[in-house]
Amino acid sequence: MPCKVDIYIGSDNDSRRMSDLYLGKIKRWANETFPEGYTIVKCEGHYNGISEDSILLYAFLNHDVAIKPRLEMLKRELKQESILVVKSPLNYEVI
Repeated sequence: MPCKVDIYIGSDNDSRRMSDLYLGKIKRWANETFPEGYTIVKCEGHYNGISEDSILLYAFLNHDVAIKPRLEMLKRELKQESILVVKSPLNYEVI
């Protein structure tokens, strides 16, 4: 079944900013994980009462995909405490 994946990723824990190097790591991961395409939205997030640069990554998939192992790898590489992922079944069409 098709699904939408929303991934919420916070910035570097020391600076609370999204550097080009940090964003590059996310994009490399996304290119490998979602080769058919994805969307990145830069935004401001709040975690444990602290504001930080954040990324919301959207991907639409033709099938449910197990991405937890890949997310664990990204979480370690970015030295994040957590990354939030939301998977939603959906009915969509491309026009």
